[in-house]
Amino acid sequence: MRKLRKPLIAAMVIIIALFPCSMTAGAVSTNTIVSKLISVASNEIGYSGSRSYSKYGEWYGYQGGWCTTFALWCFNKTGEELGVKLYSTVTPSGGNCNSMKSWYSNKGWYKPRSSGYTPKAGDIAFFDWSGNGSSQHVGIVKGVSGSTIYTIEGNCSGKVKAKSYTPNGSKPYASTSSIMGYGVPNWSIVGSGTVTTTKKSATTKATIKATTKPTTTKQNKTETTTKPAETTTTTTTTKPTTTVAAKAKDMHIRAATNSLEVGESVKLDYEITPANSSAVVGYFCDEENIIEISDTGVITATGEGKATVVVCANDEIYRQCDFTVTKASAAVTTQTPNEIKTIPYKGANVKKTPEQKLNAAGVNTQRLKEHKNYFAVPLTILAFTAAISLVILGFKKLANIIRSKKEETND
Repeated sequence: MRKLRKPLIAAMVIIIALFPCSMTAGAVSTNTIVSKLISVASNEIGYSGSRSYSKYGEWYGYQGGWCTTFALWCFNKTGEELGVKLYSTVTPSGGNCNSMKSWYSNKGWYKPRSSGYTPKAGDIAFFDWSGNGSSQHVGIVKGVSGSTIYTIEGNCSGKVKAKSYTPNGSKPYASTSSIMGYGVPNWSIVGSGTVTTTKKSATTKATIKATTKPTTTKQNKTETTTKPAETTTTTTTTKPTTTVAAKAKDMHIRAATNSLEVGESVKLDYEITPANSSAVVGYFCDEENIIEISDTGVITATGEGKATVVVCANDEIYRQCDFTVTKASAAVTTQTPNEIKTIPYKGANVKKTPEQKLNAAGVNTQRLKEHKNYFAVPLTILAFTAAISLVILGFKKLANIIRSKKEETND
């Protein structure tokens, strides 16, 4: 038996080397992945948060509109349970509806509804409620039956819901006409560790191309000719040297303010680290009727409401923030990009509001606002009790004063 130990170990090593797929994520079939994804999403139906708060936002690290966050959470949980990498492989690693749509489009995985594509379970449906050509909502396709499309969607009035869409459904929230198209995950690359993509030259009007081109030294040729009986030519070639820019690892965004009045403008800027890295940066917003973004990141308030803006670098790094737009209180002078000043990213000495101080201390003021009804009554009772206690204390002090005066009179 001891003599056979070494040959058996060697055989096992050879088998593992020849058949790695049996021990990798690639062994999980597409049907298994899709079935698990639909199961994970279905189990969330009925979850209730609010329009700007959810447990999915807690996972992602950003609270706001959460239809995209819900979809990303489902893909991530599915991948974790199956032992495959789905999040940031067949989905982007963040963003909002428009940046997600752009991500799929860049990879050639986006199918517009006008193409006649029939969606499949596991696809991402993009919705345009307003008809302005901008996506404001996403959902996971659960299945298709005839001309009816079934979905599971996050942040439907603050809840996870199962919905259906038909050509004759009421517009826009039950009609297939509100669907712009579908993001179709390329399940075949899951577990491979590599993704082959073909970038399109121009994806959206909001994309900024800020790529640092490598520097190249041209070839120099020196010819030396000697003429004895024959002519001999000697060529010396200098190979071109290329400086490759560092890969972008992080991005920070900043603006002087995120509260605007209709007609005002502010510059939303970004900072890529390391400083010598190259990046293709795009700005995206789901609510173009509230704000408009120029290709240089100038935010212009056009209508009242709240809008989420996403800044994306190289389809890999996503940062986002909210802008709140209110009605103009007086005549507004729109600033040009050169006049707009942004606060520095580090070392800024900015006076914080009480709300910002509470947030810095770890208090989720947004959540407190959303759930104020839960603690309004107890606080009212406490305040009333405190007031009654003060009145009683006042009467006691007054009684003591009167008693002291009577005692003095009797003496």
